Amino acid sequence: MPELPEVQTVVNYLQPSISRENIQSLESPNRYYAVLENGSPLDYNNFLIGKKIKSVSRRGKYIILNLNSGYLLIHLRMTGKVLLEKPDPENMKYVSFQLNFSDDSSLFFHDVRKFGRIYMSKKLDWLENKLGVEPLSNEFTPNWLYKHLKYHKRMIKPLLLDQKFIAGLGNIYIDESLWESCIHPRTQSNNISQNRSNQLSCSIINILRKAISYNGTTIINYSYGINNSGNFSDKLHVFGKTNFPCPRCNTLIVKNFVAQRGTHFCKKCQKY
Repeated sequence: MPELPEVQTVVNYLQPSISRENIQSLESPNRYYAVLENGSPLDYNNFLIGKKIKSVSRRGKYIILNLNSGYLLIHLRMTGKVLLEKPDPENMKYVSFQLNFSDDSSLFFHDVRKFGRIYMSKKLDWLENKLGVEPLSNEFTPNWLYKHLKYHKRMIKPLLLDQKFIAGLGNIYIDESLWESCIHPRTQSNNISQNRSNQLSCSIINILRKAISYNGTTIINYSYGINNSGNFSDKLHVFGKTNFPCPRCNTLIVKNFVAQRGTHFCKKCQKY
């Protein structure tokens, strides 16, 4: 599933092209109406027609089209792609929704596995109640993280995966951040020292920022636009590096399952 850097890359791709666009209609070319999370096609059109996109932003892993009245949100899930160019006829069968604008341009949501969803909403209170702190916000500080690691008393990897704790993190960047800060993924959060916690907060911020600068990580499905790939995979130290030597100590990277997620780490650097 795309994580914060990949979603932010899509936002950066959309922002200059669809900001200030006027919405003319919404349709589902492949008639997969389950993509519409909270209404029928008629409901969505009644909500959207005539509205203007003021800007595009992100909260956690959600893409937010900020309208002059209300919001349209997109969650990519596993294989969702937001396109500004019409896919070829063979791929139109995977387009779950198409947002048409008054200048005859369109936005297409291409989703092979059909897990992606869109949401119409007058307010974003429900989203704020659902998501935790943004790791690239001013609120996310070393002191904030240390205090909340002590409070939650959970295994660190599943805690970091919990979107109600920190929004936007996923498997790739958690593994990378834990390796960089020398923390085993099974460590209890309340047993992490302040020094290690401070390292972890810095690692999360630095890795996310760097990943965004490389347009995210493409391993299997993720791309933005017409097959534009993220280039951060070349910068990964442990994720997907099973049996490769640790860049820090040359011990072979191992892969285990933690919280039912494939987890990559170094046994020597990240002692449990």
